[in-house]
Amino acid sequence: MGQKTTAKPRQRKKKILMMADANFLAHVSRLLEIAKELRDRGGYDVTIAGDGKFLQLAKDERFKTDAVYTVPRYRTMELARRAGLVSYSWWKDQIHKSVESDIACIKRNQPDLVAGDMHWSLGASCRMTDVPYVSITNAHWTKYYGLPYDSLETHFASDLVGPRVGGWLMNSLKKYLLFYWVIPYRRFGQEHGLPFANSKSLFDIIEGDITLLADIPEYGVTSDLPDNIQYVGPIIWEPKMKNPSWLKKLDPERPTFYFTMGSTGSSRFFEEAVKIFGESRYQIVITTGGLPLNIHHIPKNCYIEQFAPGRPIMERSNVAVNHGGNGTVYQALASGTPIVGIPFHIDQEINLQRVESLGFGIKLSERNLSTEKFIDAIESVLYNRKYKENALRLQKVANSFGGASKAADIIHQYLH
Repeated sequence: MGQKTTAKPRQRKKKILMMADANFLAHVSRLLEIAKELRDRGGYDVTIAGDGKFLQLAKDERFKTDAVYTVPRYRTMELARRAGLVSYSWWKDQIHKSVESDIACIKRNQPDLVAGDMHWSLGASCRMTDVPYVSITNAHWTKYYGLPYDSLETHFASDLVGPRVGGWLMNSLKKYLLFYWVIPYRRFGQEHGLPFANSKSLFDIIEGDITLLADIPEYGVTSDLPDNIQYVGPIIWEPKMKNPSWLKKLDPERPTFYFTMGSTGSSRFFEEAVKIFGESRYQIVITTGGLPLNIHHIPKNCYIEQFAPGRPIMERSNVAVNHGGNGTVYQALASGTPIVGIPFHIDQEINLQRVESLGFGIKLSERNLSTEKFIDAIESVLYNRKYKENALRLQKVANSFGGASKAADIIHQYLH
């Protein structure tokens, strides 16, 4: 009789639960790119949870999805523009709702690890359920960020005392504001015996067992990083979309301006682009990202899509005009394309301060923007070679990291 062979039992796939504010493209897309990397390697069962229209992207990529409580989009935008105090009772209520919803989602999915992109309550929820937590964020959302803010036009302090004094005031108030925002978490931690009961900053809550910075060090400057916080580089959304048919028809001899405002900018700049540059010697490309558009006649030199793969368009563009969202800025940088930026809240303003400081673009003021200033900024970036040279220099750094692939490597190593 032949000797029996015993088949090895199939190894259970590691279960990973990801959570993001699905009202905003950047937070969903970064998790989605990491999820795709993990799925392609095999051995992982990934579920993406959220509440908002961009959760559809995960469904389109055939990931399992789940629902989790999220502060309504309009309220988040109010808070982002204000970057100051809120009603304590309201904020405490939101934290309790969010943690309760997170925990229910974690219990439903029984993950081996949870990853979150700026889903603040996960720091508490994962500690309460004793599940490892990986936080994806940017350097300026940590206490290790090494640069002061310049004058911040979009912050409430600038309305009170002017942008320059307001910038100084913001830097002075920063630690007090971050302490105010963490108070309900402290109380929550004290009630449940959690380690963040004595936290002095909201940044303590944002950190995970591992924190991954979707930045390059030159852009997101830090100091004294602990070993559990690592740079992975920009995590750039690569959707499965065909290039628009007109993309290969763009004339390389004619300058091309790419207008995109992510999911948080203003569509009025699309209308301005068509009005100012329509029927000109320039080529204008616009992706609306689902923002409303009021254009009745599209000139022959203008090409408009709701969504399209950003990177191939960036690579064919001479200037990227955008809102300063982190994903868009890094998409431009990865393509070596200089920027003209118009921020709409403090996070975008901080991004565009770095763009200016590093010399690969110009930051404009939405409040004081005239047609003349708009044209002058775009043409300055087009014709002054230094902007392109600096973008190309930083492109090499950005593309050396691997982004989503490096993040997936770190998660894999942690779980094994």
